[in-house]
Amino acid sequence: MSSPTTPALPSRARVVVIGGGIIGTSIAYHLGHLGWTDTVLVERDQLTSGTTWHAAGLMVTFGSTSETSTALRTYTRDLYTRLEAETGLATGFKPVGFIELAADEGRLEEYRRVSTFNRHCGVDVHEVSPREVAEMFPLARTDDLLAGFYVAGDGRVNPVDVTMSMAKGARQRGVTIAQGVSVLDVGVRDGRVRSVVTDHGTIECEYVVNAAGMWARQLGARSGVSIPLQAAEHYYLITEQMEGLDPSWPVIEDPANFGYYREEVGGLMIGLFEP
Repeated sequence: MSSPTTPALPSRARVVVIGGGIIGTSIAYHLGHLGWTDTVLVERDQLTSGTTWHAAGLMVTFGSTSETSTALRTYTRDLYTRLEAETGLATGFKPVGFIELAADEGRLEEYRRVSTFNRHCGVDVHEVSPREVAEMFPLARTDDLLAGFYVAGDGRVNPVDVTMSMAKGARQRGVTIAQGVSVLDVGVRDGRVRSVVTDHGTIECEYVVNAAGMWARQLGARSGVSIPLQAAEHYYLITEQMEGLDPSWPVIEDPANFGYYREEVGGLMIGLFEP
């Protein structure tokens, strides 16, 4: 007998999505909305148990010079805004705003160009002074800044909540989501995918979507597919609660110091990334 979280798998599906993080559930959700309801998502553990659960949750439309990427970002922000009304599950989206800091002439020139392009794509970005940055995020040191680039509608989300909301939306469209199901192999014949072999049975299928995150490379290698993906560690720390830290303050990114900052449960989240 199957457990409540591991429904009986169908013997056949049009699409099998492997991986139950935010990417896999998003694919399942959107396939469902496109009418591809004969879709099965399999997750080896529980939804979000990979890297999704500890993602930083930044929702930012500013910064890309690709029209496609910018359109994806703005669509995502709009989706997170309306998803709760569709599924009844909140995404944790808080449009507290986002500020990208420019501390040298090179970045200032670059971000002015990016801002012009982003505004062309519909992103409502404004150049703000160091004084305005300090007013919006009083903890920030601003004496070495030239400007900030502010998008009021950007902000933060809860990655786990988003995933659960999209998973519910996918189920509402008829998509099957099976947790606790490990993929053992992908069956290929005559150069085409034919099936997915799991520890709960085999699913014949026409398409397989590899959304296994940091394990996608190893999964692809089983079928002779080279996926140029390498997991890399990034860190963030969360301080103890700090008096006066307001959850309505915007997210700040400071590329000159390779960090981003936002409120988290009354403390300060400090995220770090490499040069």
